[in-house]
This record gives sequence, C-alpha cells and structure tokens, in this order.
Amino acid sequence: MQIRIEDYPGSIDAARTLIAARESGLAGPRLPADCRPQSMGQAFAVQQRTAQLLQETRRDRIAAWKSALPSPEKMVVAPIYASGTVYAEAGPVATRTQVVRIEPEIAFELAQDLPARDTPYTDAEIDAAVGGARLALEVLGCRYASPEHASLPELLADHMFNEGLVLGARIASADAVPSSMTLTLSVGGREVEQHPGFHPNDRPKAGLYWLANFLREQGLGLHAGQHVITGSYAGFLDVPAHQDIELVYGELGVLRVRFGS
Repeated sequence: MQIRIEDYPGSIDAARTLIAARESGLAGPRLPADCRPQSMGQAFAVQQRTAQLLQETRRDRIAAWKSALPSPEKMVVAPIYASGTVYAEAGPVATRTQVVRIEPEIAFELAQDLPARDTPYTDAEIDAAVGGARLALEVLGCRYASPEHASLPELLADHMFNEGLVLGARIASADAVPSSMTLTLSVGGREVEQHPGFHPNDRPKAGLYWLANFLREQGLGLHAGQHVITGSYAGFLDVPAHQDIELVYGELGVLRVRFGS
C-alpha cells in the first residue's frame, strides 16, 4: 500500500477537534464533513497536524508508534505521545472508565535514529538500530462515540484507537521475541484467562521494518528512545479499573499494572 501525506485545508480543524476530544476524555460525533479526511494520505496529514499542535501547545512529543503490516483493506500506523506513555512500575495508570480495553504487545526500543533518506532501510540496518524490547500493553480508546460509523480514514486520523501505552519490564533480547506464547491474565491475584497468543504478522518485527521505511518515504523518521509496538498477541482484553492486573507473557516475564484515577 503506497501512501503519501496529502495535506488539505481541513486537516488543522480536524486535528483540533480530535485533540479537544482527547483532552476532555469524552467521545463525540464524527468529524464535521468539511474537515473529514477522505483518503489515507489525508488521514496521515491529520496525525501530523495533531503531533505538531501537541508539540507547540503542550510540548508533548512522539514517544512511540503503533504499526502493523498493511493490507489492501487496512492500514495501522499512528504516533503515541509522551503524555500517554507510562511505565508499569511508576504506579496507577489514570483512566476515566471502569473497564479498560488493552492489547498485550511487545515494544521495540530504538537506540539509534532511523532518519529520512533516499534509499530503503534493510532489515539488518533496522535490527542494528534496536537497542532492546519491553513487555507492553496498548491502552485502547476512541474519540468517536460510534466508531463503527466512521470511515477508515477517520479512524486513522484518530490514531487507530490508541489511548496510550504501558511499558513494562525489559526482556532478555529483542532478537528472541517469539511469534507465539501463552498469555495468562490475573485480576486481583486470581487467574481469570489464558490465551494461546499469536503475533498477527508472525514475525514480531515485521511492522517495525515496514514503519521505518514508510516514515522514510514521508520525509520523516524514527528516533532513539522511541518505542514501536507491532500488534497484539491476543486481540483485545477488557480488564477492570481499581484492581491489580498481572499479565504473564509466556517465558518472557510479567507485566503488572493497576488502572485508576
């Protein structure tokens, strides 16, 4: 899927509308028709406008990205901002809801920049730029009250359901992340679910390889210190707020978190 940033007159109004919904925590209607993105390129322009406005008004930076291999029907790529990125060890993760929707993932951490350039990055070059990996949970949310009625460009403009990212413990090796593992979820010290987890792209780094070259083609890049998540091993899981959550990632380790005010 070839996508180019396609800025348009309504992109800044769309970004402002989505930022207001993000900051209020209240999902609202679809974007107004006069600023609604009509293509994936326009949707990505809204993302870039959002990042620009958050940097200018909040000094909020892009701390991570979500990505997956694109298909003819779907594209998953979105920045995750520092204000929405937390470490599990840091204490309760703020939420406005009583049920939190999460996706268990692995976050690859860059130790070197992968800036824009004319020639594509090889997998080996991207591997060399990765400094480590962590257990992670993507926290899901949407700025539309009825996302089932929104178009794919509208969903992409709204960062493809991203609300935030919980970064957990480092794992032994970023090169040894498995394509499958058993995931065990416990709530309040009691095991409630076990899943035979599988990465949707088989190779966990596949989305990272794609993302580095997608951003390069847009004149953008990845930066040292940023994290990249590439897909859930178990779809989404709904967990309660105000209780201790523990998720065991096969032999890789355990992520513990508590969602609350």
